[in-house]
Amino acid sequence: MPARFCAYCGRHDDGRTPFIGSLCLECFVKLNKLLCVPGTVSFDYCRFCGALRLGYRWVEGGELGEAVIEYARRALSSVKPCRPEVRGYELVELKPVTVPSWRTVVRARYRVELEGGVAAEQEYTVEVRANPSICPSCHMARGGDYNVVVQLRGRLPPEAARKLAEKLDELSAKVVDVVERDGGVDILLEDRSAASRLLRELRKYAKLKIRYSGEDVGVTSRGRLRRRLVISVRVLE
Repeated sequence: MPARFCAYCGRHDDGRTPFIGSLCLECFVKLNKLLCVPGTVSFDYCRFCGALRLGYRWVEGGELGEAVIEYARRALSSVKPCRPEVRGYELVELKPVTVPSWRTVVRARYRVELEGGVAAEQEYTVEVRANPSICPSCHMARGGDYNVVVQLRGRLPPEAARKLAEKLDELSAKVVDVVERDGGVDILLEDRSAASRLLRELRKYAKLKIRYSGEDVGVTSRGRLRRRLVISVRVLE
């Protein structure tokens, strides 16, 4: 059998160095882009609460630097192979090259499995662009609008009052306002899920009588009647 040499560097195929076609593994990786990793990715980032948008959903992103890495990890973990020899891949490292900002350069390192069970690594440099935006929750909160009001009346036990404060802090992104009233407070919330979580926590520490009703608050842009959920909560002795 005639000796085989790498068509690019001339390395002899001694049986220890993997070959892909007519190239040694090192030259094959050097000359070919194995994965179709984009040079730029971008996402919407809420400048008020730090949420980032994934498709039609807004999820918690944290500080800008955290959101950049989180989005880049999600976007770059699922790319297409650029070569038919690729059998699988895994994103093994992702780190910023520049100081995280609205335009951040990151380096992504992949472990790639090639035909014949040969393993290789390849790095890509990607610019991650964060677009300053405002999520629906913050848009609603800054406009003073809300969809649910929890009318809490009566005196809470000390432990329940403490847990209420903790829960309101945890749900701060969903809390539009807390208004003091005679005998209690009105808690203005964006949605029903936040109200459910709040009531579920209060039920652990106090006996409550809860009544649900609604009120008309105008019409939508399509002319449909808009209703607000009113939850009347009485603390029982």
